[in-house]
Amino acid sequence: MAGGKLKSGTKHGKHKGKRWKKGHSSDSNPQIRKHRLTAKNRFFNQNVGSSGLTEAALAKHDEISEDREDDITSTEKETGSVSGRTFSTWATNWTECTNTTFSRVHRYASSNSAMHKEILAVLAAVTEVIKASGGKESETEYFAALMTSLESVEGEQSLAAVAYLLSLVMKRVPPAVLKSRFSDIAKALLHVMATHVNTQFTSLSRSIIVCLTSVLRVQDPIVWNDSSTLQIYHGLLALTTHHKPKVRKAAHHAVCVILKGSAFMQHPESPPYHPASSTTAKYCIQQMEDTGGTGEATTTLHMLGLLKDVLAVFPQHSVKAACETILRLMTLSNVLVTSVAMQTLHGMFSMQPKASSLPAELNAQIITALYDYQPGENDVQPLTAWLAVMEKAHVNLGRIDAKLCISHLPRIFNSAMKCLLSEKAEIAHVAADTLKILLNNCVATNMAFVKSVLTTAAESIPTPIHKMFRAVEGGLSYQFHAEWGQVLQILAAFFEVLGQECPKMMKKCLVSMADLRDSHRFPYKAELDHAVGVAVRRMGPRLVLEAVPLQITGNEDNYEFPRSWLIPVLRDNIKETELGFFTSYFLPLAARLRAKSITYSKEDHLVESKTYDALQLQIWSLLPGFCTRPTDLKQSFKGVAKILGSAISDRADLRMTVMASLRKLIQHSLEKEDNRTEVAKYAKNFLPILFNVFTVDTEYEKDPTRLAMLETIKTYLQLADRQLTASFCDKCLDKMLGQDIGSLQRHSLMDLAIAMVPHVNKPRLHRMHGFIVLQLESTDKTVQKKSYRILEEICAGKSPESIQFVTENLTELQKLLLKSLSSSGPSSKAPRLRCLCHIFKNLKSSQHEFLIAVVPEAVLCTKEVGERARTAAYNLLDNMGTAQLTWSDKPQQETVQNYFELVMAGLAGSPHMVSATVLALTRLLYLYKADISRDLLELLVDQACLLLTSKAREIVQSALGYLKVLLSSFQDVDLAQHLKKLVLCLVSMKEDNKHHFRFKAKEIFGRLIRKFSYETIYSMVPESHHKMLVNLRKTQERAKKKKKPGGEYDEDEEEKSLKSSFKAESIDDILRDTDSEIDDVDDSRQTKAKKPHKKVAKSGSAWLKETGDDDIVDFMDPGVSKKVLATKPDSSVSSKKAVKHDFKMAPDGRLIITEEKEEMDTKIKKGKNVKEEAMDDLDELLDAMEGNPKKSRKRKMESVEVDEDEAPAKYKAGGSGIHRLIAVGKRKVGAGMGVEYKAKKAGGDVKKKGKPDPFAYVPLDFKQLNKRKRAKAAGQFKNLVKGAKKGAISGKRAKRRK
Repeated sequence: MAGGKLKSGTKHGKHKGKRWKKGHSSDSNPQIRKHRLTAKNRFFNQNVGSSGLTEAALAKHDEISEDREDDITSTEKETGSVSGRTFSTWATNWTECTNTTFSRVHRYASSNSAMHKEILAVLAAVTEVIKASGGKESETEYFAALMTSLESVEGEQSLAAVAYLLSLVMKRVPPAVLKSRFSDIAKALLHVMATHVNTQFTSLSRSIIVCLTSVLRVQDPIVWNDSSTLQIYHGLLALTTHHKPKVRKAAHHAVCVILKGSAFMQHPESPPYHPASSTTAKYCIQQMEDTGGTGEATTTLHMLGLLKDVLAVFPQHSVKAACETILRLMTLSNVLVTSVAMQTLHGMFSMQPKASSLPAELNAQIITALYDYQPGENDVQPLTAWLAVMEKAHVNLGRIDAKLCISHLPRIFNSAMKCLLSEKAEIAHVAADTLKILLNNCVATNMAFVKSVLTTAAESIPTPIHKMFRAVEGGLSYQFHAEWGQVLQILAAFFEVLGQECPKMMKKCLVSMADLRDSHRFPYKAELDHAVGVAVRRMGPRLVLEAVPLQITGNEDNYEFPRSWLIPVLRDNIKETELGFFTSYFLPLAARLRAKSITYSKEDHLVESKTYDALQLQIWSLLPGFCTRPTDLKQSFKGVAKILGSAISDRADLRMTVMASLRKLIQHSLEKEDNRTEVAKYAKNFLPILFNVFTVDTEYEKDPTRLAMLETIKTYLQLADRQLTASFCDKCLDKMLGQDIGSLQRHSLMDLAIAMVPHVNKPRLHRMHGFIVLQLESTDKTVQKKSYRILEEICAGKSPESIQFVTENLTELQKLLLKSLSSSGPSSKAPRLRCLCHIFKNLKSSQHEFLIAVVPEAVLCTKEVGERARTAAYNLLDNMGTAQLTWSDKPQQETVQNYFELVMAGLAGSPHMVSATVLALTRLLYLYKADISRDLLELLVDQACLLLTSKAREIVQSALGYLKVLLSSFQDVDLAQHLKKLVLCLVSMKEDNKHHFRFKAKEIFGRLIRKFSYETIYSMVPESHHKMLVNLRKTQERAKKKKKPGGEYDEDEEEKSLKSSFKAESIDDILRDTDSEIDDVDDSRQTKAKKPHKKVAKSGSAWLKETGDDDIVDFMDPGVSKKVLATKPDSSVSSKKAVKHDFKMAPDGRLIITEEKEEMDTKIKKGKNVKEEAMDDLDELLDAMEGNPKKSRKRKMESVEVDEDEAPAKYKAGGSGIHRLIAVGKRKVGAGMGVEYKAKKAGGDVKKKGKPDPFAYVPLDFKQLNKRKRAKAAGQFKNLVKGAKKGAISGKRAKRRK
């Protein structure tokens, strides 16, 4: 059985065992019940026969268990006195070590591991020796003891255990100890390594490597000049090509730690590179040159993997030599070696090496050399990797030397643009992303140098920037039509980066883009509009319209307006540009279009009139963009201010647009003092216009235009002069006090007063206060509400004057609010409650009587219909509680309890008052849950239980919400003593309420189950509720199963379209590792089952690209790498470039085009029925129309006339594939269900032996259990019975006739 599988006792032969008979798989009472009877006997009958369980065995078991418990207890006591350790595991019985360095050993969970037990035994022995000699269990003591054990221990398993413990402790040994004993430590470790280099215990080699790394890492630079140190380091390097992956990985990591993380390399004044880096480079180069890239080239691949992590820390000469070797390896055309070499170079550039290691000249030379290794344009994986390496190389070069980087960019742009012509969509996406990254990381980060190049260069000599742009601009030709979307994205990146610096260079490109946009059915309109929008943002609308005119003048002969697509693009992207351009270009155009519209309207040309009217409105829609941070506000605003004022007063169709523009202008002008002053000068002109239009009587008070106008007034008042605002306020108050104004005008004036409150002085606040005192008892509820809004603005204290006014008149405001309570209407509740909130925030001393007077109102308003009133009531309850805590000198819990008792007084009122009180208590319970004492909690629970037994639904509904918050606010420990009471009150509700609130009660039971467990709640409820709890548990378990480990899936995080969201993979995703490294797990853990690995495509396969029979690949050609492919080339012609047609082709390539009649004659001669083929096509068409599309065969180009009198031919099997002849049954193609039951002679169905009866079966549906739907189901069955009877009667009649 060694190495084989354990055979099952079941024989798998020709007999498949006992199976269900056909049609009886759903039987609930099978005839054979052998296993059930056996189980039943075992459960209810005594065991027959002797048993191994005796009294002596039980006594021995108890004795062993007691001894083990005593040992654990004594061990815990002893270790607790030494180290204070409070944990104990099974490993505690093995060792008494208290040093935290070995805590990892104690945390191991695999107690069955023999290796682990050996480690614990060694640790216990070493600990015992240290304690016997009076040691303090320091790291140095453990290090000395373990080094001694390393030289004396026998057996590879024990040696591996000692080495493992040594690797743990050496990381914490003082560096001075390791420096002083360096030679002895290294000698002992190398002896063990040399002796057991091929041991089966991989952990031994790995532990020794870790120990050597710890020793070498702390040595001083001078020590590395000794040949002995380099010899030790060479031993580590030799292990980087070890045949075992774990050892190789450990050595690889050790070299990286030494070269990058040595102690002297971490100092601020560290040397530029490690002394051993040159040695490492020489070793890697030698190994690669010796093995080369032939065959599997395993050693070469391992060296390249090492260089990926350490090449960036080599000195310059070593980097140059290593890169030359890597490039020579790539000439061997070994696909796998080339891929890993690309990965190595990518790793070097990604680490951003210092200029001393990789100077700009060497970086540029590597970039130039890599062009000789550019793969073919259709080789996906290698070309994607090559683009990734070139991207990192140019980004690193731009970081070191901007001038040299810019000069190298045109060539990579040309190469990447050629990649867009690839037949593979992935390559085009990666190439486009590469160019966008280069623009953002190489050009945008070096704009100072780019500007100097653009300004100093002569116009006749193209700069590298011009060459780059021309390369991308060439992508607008028809040759790139399949990837125009990617080209437009690259152009958008160009406009974003260089739009401001070189707009003239881009005008020609904009013209080409506009021509493409105007072409018929252009498929990339969204990408093109985005690119033009970016150009508008960066270059400005003036330059864009110079290149691409709008072609709308108002004097057109036709009404197509081909460039009208520019208006939405301009509207969405204009910002931070010249406001004067709108005044000089767009305003005259809008005036001409409006005049044209009026002219056509007078001539009754309605279509033309509407067209020009819509165009002039679209022109005005550009104004908000021009008002977004304009660059010439101080110079241009005076030219447009008068026109804007006239538009607000005279043009109702433009008010919304103009006011939105004005608000944007004001908000952005606050950022600069010059702009603020300029806009504020025109407040005396704009505010009267806005006031006059706002106070004009309208039929609809809540008109959106009025609301926008009021918002514009509030915004402009921020800039207006205080004296100007005061004069407006006086006029407003005078008009409000007048008796000859309408109600709507009075409401408008009060809205203006609300807006002006934060900007007026104290005398006018007194005057406003006097006015609203008279209006708080007004019968006009709108006037009353707006009066409270004025009072709210005063109490809010948005200005120093209002704060001072509230402080001086606080008592009067309190009396006013209490006095006006009885006359306040429902619509005034929200502003009134907000006034009270502001009052309580300003109360510094105790006002207990005022609080008692306000509490009932706040509680009752929690049941208001308006959401704002309810929110204000809850906020008022919170503010009152905060105020009482501020006033009181008592402990916080006692103060909270007093406040709760004050609110709970409402429980003695009407059902409406009780319900509102419960809602208020729910809010306070959530806010002050941390300050509720046990007595108060018990009182709250008792009140909740009492309220749940009420008859009023209103009260029970509030109590259930209160109970839900109670369960979520307190821990199970706090509520455990009240659990029985809570469950009892839930099941004791009145029957009417129990049915009405069954879902809310079920939700509360779900919370109780989650908090106190299902069994606990199940035992407390009566039997009538058991069914509900069982259903609830099943629902919760089902929800747990459905919930994914990462949480619920967010549909908003779905991936976007490929053209906008494609992102190149990292180099590690593009290139696979050379081998699958095993996880760093202990070798002795053999109990884990190994997961089956998926088969990966064989690496290293290569193909040659040949374009014809006479095409011979010249391997001496420098560009041969483009013809050595890592991807199997397609034998068929690409669908992108091939032209599909249905003509026959002669062997020499000529097309054979025959006449229709000749084609038919040929088919008839061959025995092909033309009508049969036509009917087949018709059948396919009908199938597609019925929703059953089939993969259609290739149709011929001829049209065939079908004779309607002739019936379509039947399908006959014959041929290969799905058309092959099969010998199963004789059913006709396309026969319906149940055809096998059809009688051969009679007209009905017959029974078949061994098959179900040919009845019509009705599917069961749980919905039919519903009483309301039984009638419908019964009607269906009646129809079935009626049809059956009708058939039977007709059969009898036919029988009689015979």
